Amino acid sequence: MSFNLYLVRHGETYLNKYDRMQGWSDAPLTDKGIQDGQAAGKRLANIKFNHVYSSDLTRAVETAKYIMHENNDHDAIQVPVTLPEFREEFFGSFEGLHGVDLAAQIQTQEDLHDIKAYGDLMAQLSQDELMDAIAKADSYHDAENAEQFWARLERGLKFLREHVQDGENVLVVAHGTLIRNLSGKYAGREYTLSSMYNGSVSKWTMDAKSMELEVFNDIEKVW
Repeated sequence: MSFNLYLVRHGETYLNKYDRMQGWSDAPLTDKGIQDGQAAGKRLANIKFNHVYSSDLTRAVETAKYIMHENNDHDAIQVPVTLPEFREEFFGSFEGLHGVDLAAQIQTQEDLHDIKAYGDLMAQLSQDELMDAIAKADSYHDAENAEQFWARLERGLKFLREHVQDGENVLVVAHGTLIRNLSGKYAGREYTLSSMYNGSVSKWTMDAKSMELEVFNDIEKVW
């Protein structure tokens, strides 16, 4: 049994535009964010989706709706089923903070060098080390650590494996760090170093035990 998973990052939000940390906090899609969803929908218009899911955060739900509005299947699912397991990483009290400011705090705590932006943290720390560093630095102890993040996401993957049939196509609209972390774990650390495009498509083939990444972070391919 295997099926196709089309994992799409939501469209641009105002917090994305301002380079602010956005995990469980939510900001509306910008005009560009709406266009991101529509553009992804046009590239995926010929795919007949048997299941349509999104995280339960509004930016993902709205993007899924824009994607499916463009689908050529007249019986296409217009409203996604929401799965909180596919939420973005929770940054706790760092939600809404500028990425540069968070990088500075983590640099001091972890005694790192040459850190000027959030991307520099990803280059020096593994995905799990970075999640654990953010959780450790959160004085409110709300931010997710790696164990909490993976336990949640693995529940979501288990749900898909239990509800999707052989050969079916599944759309899940989720989030940049989640997609990057998932790709790093199952396809290679190099994928954690990429900046994720809003509205990008990553395609996986999944079976009962494994995941194979076929396309990553794509904003050009017409399927």
